[in-house]
Amino acid sequence: MICSSFGKCGSCVLWQMPYSEQLKMKSEKLKELFNEFNMPELEIINGNDEHFRARAEFRVWHEGDKSFYAMRKRKEDGRGVIPIEECKIVDKAIYDVMAPLMNEIEKNDNLRFKLYEIDFLSNSKGELIVTLIYHKKVDESIAEDIEKLKEKFKNIDFIVRRKGRKFVFDKNYLIEELNINGKTYKYKIIENTFSQPNRKMSEKMIEWALGNSKHLKGDLVELYCGNGNFTIPLSENFRKVIATEINQESIQAATFNADINGRDNITFLAMSAAEFSSLKKDNSPLLSSYDLKNVLIDPPRAGLDDKSRKFVNDFENIVYISCNPETLKRDLETLANGRKIKAFAFFDQFPYTEHMECGVVLEKM
Repeated sequence: MICSSFGKCGSCVLWQMPYSEQLKMKSEKLKELFNEFNMPELEIINGNDEHFRARAEFRVWHEGDKSFYAMRKRKEDGRGVIPIEECKIVDKAIYDVMAPLMNEIEKNDNLRFKLYEIDFLSNSKGELIVTLIYHKKVDESIAEDIEKLKEKFKNIDFIVRRKGRKFVFDKNYLIEELNINGKTYKYKIIENTFSQPNRKMSEKMIEWALGNSKHLKGDLVELYCGNGNFTIPLSENFRKVIATEINQESIQAATFNADINGRDNITFLAMSAAEFSSLKKDNSPLLSSYDLKNVLIDPPRAGLDDKSRKFVNDFENIVYISCNPETLKRDLETLANGRKIKAFAFFDQFPYTEHMECGVVLEKM
């Protein structure tokens, strides 16, 4: 990938390294980090090295009568942001609309004044949600200006935000389609809630989890399920699935997604991992019909806290998706005891960065 923002923007820190070398460097780091465990061969799973981000957030830089997208500076250049000419890592639908959208905003003082940030969300059909975030008072008068934008950008739904206020023009969600092993799954993805940012890698991660769970016996618990990204395809491997997520909007989306995909063997609960562990510990009647032998977890960067780690350790089989190898290593020091690590994968979600996403499958011996 060649991008005019390389060496200026602080996002793509590995910009001078060819992509094949990035994969080699990251995979070697992972092998070294987990050297103390009896790991199987590392699977290296990657997708496109450009136009891969379906979500993107840009600050806005104003200079005279011109406005620019901006990203944080490189660490060696100090704090703050710099204007950028382009961003090649964003989805092609986002990339194609960035410049013409900014050109239209520049023409309208009401839209441009105190515009602080622009966020993008795209789906596989090229539809977009664009969120304009302001450091000024915003009221209904901006609606006329947004309608003019909508006339020029038919594939975009707009949202305007200011602290304490939100204006939605049309809708605040997209319907995403993922192709998993030749089958299409549909997902409602809601603006300002978590969804997997790399569509192609999301498909490959789900396929990996499906392949490594198809032989497991018993029912499945999923913690941190989000909008059901993993839950819905994996429900085809199990008799029953119970999935938890603390974010109410994500649970509503997950329930909707199960319905549009015809999956009726999933129960979604709006609760934390700690709350669900209390249900299981107290032998809640809610869980009496489940044979809970398997758990899938995709926690935040902090990994599992002590109580959650203890709870997860009670399951026979664990599928662990991690966005932070350091906390995964810490958690494996507990979870790998008495279990065999059956699979180990590196998912390159974010080329040109040092980010490494991992997956491990552990089965009781």
